Amino acid sequence: MSPRIDISTAIVDDDNINISPFEDAVAYDKRMKQMLLINAITKNCASSPHEILQKINHAIHDSGDGSKLEATVLSGGCANLSCKVSVDKHPELCVFAKFCFEYALWNPDRTVHYDLQRVDNEYKIMQEMSRKTPDIVVPPLACWDVKHEGQNMKLLLTGWSKGIQFCNQFIDGKVDPRIATKLAYSLAALHNIKDFEPDLNSLVKQCMANRLEFMKAVAKEASKTKTPNDRTEAYCATLGENIITKIMDANIENYNQRDCLIHSDPHVLNILVEAKPSIEDVGGFGPDGTVILCDWEMAMAGPIGKDVGSALSFPIGCMIAHGMNGRLDANVCIDKYVNTLLDTYLSQIEVDGKTVEQVVATLRNIFGWCGRFLYFVYYVRNDQEQGRLFPVYSDLSKERLRDSLGVLGLKLMRLSYDNDHVPASTSLDEVRKTFNSLLQEEVTRGLPKIELSSSPRSVIAVL
Repeated sequence: MSPRIDISTAIVDDDNINISPFEDAVAYDKRMKQMLLINAITKNCASSPHEILQKINHAIHDSGDGSKLEATVLSGGCANLSCKVSVDKHPELCVFAKFCFEYALWNPDRTVHYDLQRVDNEYKIMQEMSRKTPDIVVPPLACWDVKHEGQNMKLLLTGWSKGIQFCNQFIDGKVDPRIATKLAYSLAALHNIKDFEPDLNSLVKQCMANRLEFMKAVAKEASKTKTPNDRTEAYCATLGENIITKIMDANIENYNQRDCLIHSDPHVLNILVEAKPSIEDVGGFGPDGTVILCDWEMAMAGPIGKDVGSALSFPIGCMIAHGMNGRLDANVCIDKYVNTLLDTYLSQIEVDGKTVEQVVATLRNIFGWCGRFLYFVYYVRNDQEQGRLFPVYSDLSKERLRDSLGVLGLKLMRLSYDNDHVPASTSLDEVRKTFNSLLQEEVTRGLPKIELSSSPRSVIAVL
């Protein structure tokens, strides 16, 4: 059971809150939440069995140096708040906090609420994974119930993880080869958990289900167009409405499968890696090759290919982007990462008991979900959070890349879900060859013409 902390009367000192009466309502709301978070940790850290929280308790209560907790907001503010919480005079004493609210305090509509159970689920699965793969998951420290002015809240605490977002290595075109192996083993360990709740976090599925239906509607509309605006719409029109509908319906049906526990969102922004020893060291990596998989909030029972497929999407996008810039050296490095991740993961699930047929089906499922990410996130949504990170800089290049990812995404979804196009009996090697051929085609198309004319065999060397 999570301990309950009632702090309904804890925040009474205006000197501690220090909010101007002229401050806007949203800023006031966020700062009040920060104070609630700090008070909850201050009251409860003494009873924690974890060393870091005991040290924090000693620093703020027993050190005698006037130490206080402070919370630096990292993201959020309405339905949840993510913070780095540290001791002001001992900054090395820090934890990560995710503070989640049943209702956004500014929203008077109480029919719109946040499912607090998902915070408990996140805590449980992090506990399980920190036992199985302790080097790739930050240790979960606490999941506390908090109540304030009649509202229920959840406070999740974990250890603080140093590192940088993994996307930076793909942008640079220099990828630590150790990361692929570690990530593959961790995801395989997660997917191999046999005793799991099939309805775990099932309430989070509706949001994604709505997005899949929206993606289907966009693709169907494009399949009927007589005047396509780009290659992606032209490809939809070439396939026609029936094939597009079959592919999209298969993806939606697959989303509702409960093959195993999945992280559900392991893209490169949710993966932290060790920073380089120095910013000047362009090709170097940290001595340990550490990797941390973050943000387990969307973990659920789902399709086995979704995790690895999502993890491959940004690297593949960077391969095409680097190709557009003529940087084949970067593509050699990223291609090695992609193939190492696939090889290690597939080998591990086979060791864990998957038959050859199941391994092939898993690979096709990986490519289907990778394709869904490429087409929906980068093309349909034109996601600014990740899309702006690709190493292309002119508006024309960005639009060409977006279109390329849209086409490739749809082709990978067809590879996965259209058995009339790629029969279910297709071997593992043939599925890999088809994937490599589709990726090579997009990289080749994006290469500067000087590269194509002077070194026609270079792309084959890359892939």
